[in-house]
Amino acid sequence: MAQPDDRDATVAVVRCEDYAPDEVDAAVRRAIELLGGIGRFVAPGESVLLKPNLLQGQEPERCVTTHPAVVAAVARLLAEHGCRVVIGDSPGAGIVYSEANLRRAYARSGFAAVAEETGAVLNYDTGSQTVPFPEGRVMKQFPIIAPALEADAIVVVSKVKTHMWTRMTGAAKNLFGLIPGLEKPVFHFRFRDEYAFGEMLVDLNECMKPRLQVVDAVIGMEGDGPQAGSPRKIGAILAGSDYAAVDTVLARLIGMDPLEIGSTRSAAARGLADPAAVRTVGDELAAFAVPDFKKPSTYAGGGAGPWRRVVLAVVQRFGRTYAPRPGVVAPACIGCGKCERICPVQAITIAEGRATIDLARCIRCYCCHEICTEHAIALSRSLTGRLLARLFG
Repeated sequence: MAQPDDRDATVAVVRCEDYAPDEVDAAVRRAIELLGGIGRFVAPGESVLLKPNLLQGQEPERCVTTHPAVVAAVARLLAEHGCRVVIGDSPGAGIVYSEANLRRAYARSGFAAVAEETGAVLNYDTGSQTVPFPEGRVMKQFPIIAPALEADAIVVVSKVKTHMWTRMTGAAKNLFGLIPGLEKPVFHFRFRDEYAFGEMLVDLNECMKPRLQVVDAVIGMEGDGPQAGSPRKIGAILAGSDYAAVDTVLARLIGMDPLEIGSTRSAAARGLADPAAVRTVGDELAAFAVPDFKKPSTYAGGGAGPWRRVVLAVVQRFGRTYAPRPGVVAPACIGCGKCERICPVQAITIAEGRATIDLARCIRCYCCHEICTEHAIALSRSLTGRLLARLFG
């Protein structure tokens, strides 16, 4: 197996109009062939963790998770190459990392059917271990789920979506699923700024070193992702070996500056990435770009001049005035307690079957909004925040 020691800033972009299995399979194979073929990344006989975006496990048509057709295409290719394929992820924070919850998530997302079809193994081991990473910039160790530690290689199969906290979720952010479910709020508590969170994501990716990235950009999610947004067609499959290069291309596809994404900005600052050096192969990137891709309601950016960015950075740094605040939509709340469990600062309580948010304690990480499947957490700005949003929007 030829695995280059240096970073490869090449990203394959291949047209894929829909999720018909034959079309997805052809697109995935072509994308990986453009990079040199599957043998460049894995060897026959290796155990490979296929790491999709599972979040909580939602039906494929909701575009919350990586589409099962894409997961199946990658699983088949790896199996044909002689690899043992394990599909695994830790559901979003607020979800107990248990076998029962994994079974439900795999079934709803279509991954259980993928395993049956392709012969891949679904992970039900909910153990984890602490992995030292002394060279980390902001994290010197990580709790990591067992299947990632047992695998010889990790292949990430992500879904392009907007994200209320990190602006976009793609390659780098998807690896956060290697952190056991209820450990995730600890990271949100520690890294309260989106760029500090991006620094942590770079440490995580450098620690675990996924060998290959494949992105489901056939239909992405725009608006208030990663769960409450709306599907939006892009029509492509992407592949690359470097998470920052892949995310650079994804950001450009959906009309964002790559350096607005905390993990890409951190990688660039460390000399691990250069957005200007990223090149694409395959189909023309411009054919898939969606410049009016709807940004999350927390987003502020896009072509801002230097003065505007500086002022906005100050506002966001002292951010309660500007940042949208979460509120409970009482008729929709079912009192399930997911938001209470995920909140890193214990600002949410469940009383009489309904959630209540203490905005004085809230750090505006939007974990509650991300985890709520009932759309019972709404975001709004104060009058001053609305004025600032209009000024900077």
